[in-house]
Amino acid sequence: MSLYTVSYLGQDQWLAYEDTQAARIYAYVPNLGRFVLHRQLGQDFYWDNELDWTPVDAATGHALVETGRLGRLDGRRHRDLLDELTAEPDHKTLAEVFGAQPVAERTPSPQEFAAAKVSALTRTAPGTWVTYKVYARDKRKAASVAARDLRTGKIAAVRKSGLHIDSRVTSTVDGRFAVEIARTA
Repeated sequence: MSLYTVSYLGQDQWLAYEDTQAARIYAYVPNLGRFVLHRQLGQDFYWDNELDWTPVDAATGHALVETGRLGRLDGRRHRDLLDELTAEPDHKTLAEVFGAQPVAERTPSPQEFAAAKVSALTRTAPGTWVTYKVYARDKRKAASVAARDLRTGKIAAVRKSGLHIDSRVTSTVDGRFAVEIARTA
């Protein structure tokens, strides 16, 4: 099983479960007593990598569920998110998550990462820019090379997809470099 605590700025926010077969991320929501498909966390895990993901074992996961401190949403401050997660039909019970066969904790391979990005790009309208990867402040050249490789088809997942794409490097608010891609047709 692949369980993670998800932190933002050093503060633990969620207990997340990765369904490695479906490539989906579920977050435990104590208000609902179940793991719910959390699209924003999935976006971060497979694409953005802006949050901190720390693998935890089943015993730690059980303890976090019992305390109910991670993922609890205030119904007044976070009503929209709570309503969205309540309405989400794709969810897992505690028995489904903790009763699942153990799977090695892993990070998506570069090939899986690229394939997931291309798959998501196929569902966007032409001309819509999507973040492919974010590079550190001192990695401008690596970001430029990645953008060129995407544009010229050196990335196998893009080449095999048959999509015509454009790419660019933009600066983020915090000074990092984002490689963005968009379908041209």
